[in-house]
Amino acid sequence: MSTGSQQAHALAEQLERDRQVIIARWVERMRRRHVDRQTLPTLETLPTLELIDSLPEFLVRVAEALRQGLPQDELDAEVTQPTVEVAREHGIHRYRHGFDVRAVVDEYAILIDVLLDYLAEKEHRIESSELRSILRVVSVGVAAAVDQFSAERDAAEQASHAELLQAREYERQLIGVVSHDLRNPLAIILNCVTILMRSPGLSELAMRSLQRLRNNAERAVRLIGDLLDFTQERSLGRMPVRPADCDMQQLIREAIEEAALTHPGRTIEQSGEMGAIPGHWDRDRVAQVLTNLLDNALKFSPLDSRVSVDVDVDEEQVTVAVHNWGNPIPPERLGSVFEAFQRADPTAPSRGSLGLGLHISREIARSHGGGLDADSAADRGTTLTLTLPRRPRGASNAS
Repeated sequence: MSTGSQQAHALAEQLERDRQVIIARWVERMRRRHVDRQTLPTLETLPTLELIDSLPEFLVRVAEALRQGLPQDELDAEVTQPTVEVAREHGIHRYRHGFDVRAVVDEYAILIDVLLDYLAEKEHRIESSELRSILRVVSVGVAAAVDQFSAERDAAEQASHAELLQAREYERQLIGVVSHDLRNPLAIILNCVTILMRSPGLSELAMRSLQRLRNNAERAVRLIGDLLDFTQERSLGRMPVRPADCDMQQLIREAIEEAALTHPGRTIEQSGEMGAIPGHWDRDRVAQVLTNLLDNALKFSPLDSRVSVDVDVDEEQVTVAVHNWGNPIPPERLGSVFEAFQRADPTAPSRGSLGLGLHISREIARSHGGGLDADSAADRGTTLTLTLPRRPRGASNAS
């Protein structure tokens, strides 16, 4: 093992004597860098001892490199290995305290600036071999710190991804099992209610009670359906659809008739295109969207107001706009009404809703290559607009 010059030994001893001064200046510059650039909020609350971390030990490695000299531009293993170990621990520390890679690199760059300013202040004429020793140990340190930082980040991302997949699988299985186990007893309840309602001689009170029981059982079935749809969409990353030739006009009329039955006394008007609208869509899924849009419009509008359905068609696409005169959706919530478990008016009674209807409807539209948009204001009411290509290209078909 070779040794450095007498001057290098003297410089190493001087750095060790003034190590606390160097550390204090480095801390000051690090905090000032944050104030100037506001790039690392962690520094505002990180205690000084945590910020310093392994810097004292790292400066020992710099001094040792100066004592050894730099044979053939390489550090001796007795310096390199301890430097790598110190820097790796530092990389772990910085990752766990929320630093980014750029901040880790900046730390070492600031340390070089502090050392060079310190030497200039001491009027030390630094030799090229001494400078190379300092730069070499710093380069070894920053490389090891960044490598370890990156390894910690990659490991955390992999663990997080694995946990997310596990959580989603558990969620899918849980909702699937619960929904399946609930569907059977609900189906039995609905069948029994239907049979009882056909019984002669029922009193008005008994009929109302059975009707209420059926309405609530049907609502529970719809909620279970929404949960299963949401689980499937989360699992596949899309809502599976099976497009086939069908008539949109027929789907719209059936949806309006169904809505009129479930909301007696309400007025639903249709305008625009009234003739046949042939296209290529998943009949059941599109019917689900239309039912959701009408149900939403009827639930959130006054009983004496009308709901309108305007249909516009061209060669490429069909647009169905469902309008109501209910309270407008607040502007700050307009962008989130299609998110899962969100409702346009969170203060209103849920009325058997999980806040999944519009989210599922939008995903069905997207799987057809279309979209679902919302517009709402006090002076023009609320309009939900479904747009679907008549012959979707690249539709997300179920396998």
